[in-house]
Amino acid sequence: MSSGSIINRIEGILHDLPTSEKKIGQTVLANPEFTTTASIHKLAQKADASGAAVVRFCKSIGLQSFPELKRQLSLDLAQPQKIGYYDIEPNEDFHTITDKLVSNMMQTMNDTASQLDETKVLTACDLLGDADTIYTYGVGASWLVAEDISQKWLRAGKHVLATQDAHVLAMAFATGKRKSVFIAISNSGETSEVLQLVDQAKLNDVTVISLTRFGNNKLKEKADLALETSRAPEAEIRSTATSSRQAQLLVVDILFYYYASHHYDEMIQQIKQSREATNRFRE
Repeated sequence: MSSGSIINRIEGILHDLPTSEKKIGQTVLANPEFTTTASIHKLAQKADASGAAVVRFCKSIGLQSFPELKRQLSLDLAQPQKIGYYDIEPNEDFHTITDKLVSNMMQTMNDTASQLDETKVLTACDLLGDADTIYTYGVGASWLVAEDISQKWLRAGKHVLATQDAHVLAMAFATGKRKSVFIAISNSGETSEVLQLVDQAKLNDVTVISLTRFGNNKLKEKADLALETSRAPEAEIRSTATSSRQAQLLVVDILFYYYASHHYDEMIQQIKQSREATNRFRE
C-alpha cells in the first residue's frame, strides 16, 4: 500500500478551504500529535471552530471520518524522517539537488497513488476502451502528458488526436465520431483554454475525463469523470510543476497498464505491430 502523506495533502489544499475549515487545517498542522488523541469537540475548541467544521474539513481532504484523519496523521508521525516536498535553494551542490528531486518524486508518487479513487480509474479505463476516438489536450507541462497519452493509446490500437491547436480540436469535436472521450489536463483545473475546449466537447456529446490536482476546481466540476493527482505545496522555483507532471504521468500509466492487463492478448498483438512499424525506420 502506498505511503501517501495526509499532512502534504492538507498543506496543499489549505488556502482553498473555507475560513472555518482553514482554521481546523491550521490547527491540525500546528498540532498533529494533539489531533491524534483529541475528540472532535476538543479539536474544534482549539481551532475556535465547530464540530461540524471538523467533519466538513475531513470530507474536503478526501477522508470519510475524523477517526480516519487521526489514523492517517498517526502514520505520518510514525515516519522515521521528515516527509514532504523540498524546493531548490541558491548555490546547492549536485547531490543535494539530486536528493531533493528524488525525494519529491517519491513523495509525489506515494501521495498520488494513495488518493486515487479505484472506481473512477476503472470507469475511465472502460470509457477509453469503448471509445472510437480519444482526444487529449493540455497547456505547458500538461501538454507533455497529453503527448504521452497519445503515444500510449495509439499503441493500443485507438484513434487518438492530440494537438496544441485548440481550433483544430474544436472542429474535431464537431465532426468526429459520436463515441468519443476527451481527456482534459490541467494541474490547477482553471486553465482557460482547457475549460473552453471542455465546453465545446460537451456541446458535441463528447465524454470528458479531467485530470487535475486534488481539490475543487472548474475543470473537475465540468467533467463527466474526474481523476485527481497529489497536490504539492507551491514553491518559489516551481518544483511543483515537476511534481504535477510526474503525478499526471503516473495516473496515465496506471490507466494504460490496467487496460493492457485486462486486454492482454489483444495488446500483445498491437504492441508487436507498432514495434514492427517503428523498427522499419532503423533499417
